[in-house]
Amino acid sequence: MPTARGGYAARDEAGRPYLPSTITHLWGKAAKAAGVRHIRLHDCRLSAGTLMHLRRVPIAVIAEWLGHTDAGFTQRTYAHSRKDALADAAATLGGRL
Repeated sequence: MPTARGGYAARDEAGRPYLPSTITHLWGKAAKAAGVRHIRLHDCRLSAGTLMHLRRVPIAVIAEWLGHTDAGFTQRTYAHSRKDALADAAATLGGRL
């Protein structure tokens, strides 16, 4: 999990970055120990991108935070609008007409 500064947010006891499979395994163990249903880490990433989008974080910033070089990919893949956000947009447009 690279950070914006190029380092890693999670490292093993020897200071090496974890393999993705290790992170997935540890995540599953933590969810089980907490008694919550398993959620894929990718789903958390999708939610983070979507929540930032709904909070009007610029797509270029979201792309950088997620480690993408193409903000268009981020827009297509991670920035999903919820129905209430779409309704708010319609109300805004209606108020302008």
